[in-house]
Amino acid sequence: MGRQPSPKVLLSKELHDLLKNLQPDHKFVKWIEAMAGVLKENKFAGELIRKSQIPRHYVERFKVNNLYRYSHPEGYRSCYTILNECPHILDLMSHPEYDRVFQYKTT
Repeated sequence: MGRQPSPKVLLSKELHDLLKNLQPDHKFVKWIEAMAGVLKENKFAGELIRKSQIPRHYVERFKVNNLYRYSHPEGYRSCYTILNECPHILDLMSHPEYDRVFQYKTT
């Protein structure tokens, strides 16, 4: 898929609530701001997750039918979906949380 800019990037209520309780210079705030900037330039910047691998959590909670993963520093991940041509960042989680949500086995 080619580069496609997006006029805006939205955050889930849960992510917005998490970030508003942090200082503006907190690393999570900076990471999500940087991610939003990347997605404004190219809404397909993340890695597409196959439909068969989308966890039920995202389908039930956010009603998604497409899901992308985006990597942050320190092993953190965010997932986002594209609704009405606009990326919606859904969450921010550590690598162990990500493995649990996607039911990956870790040793």
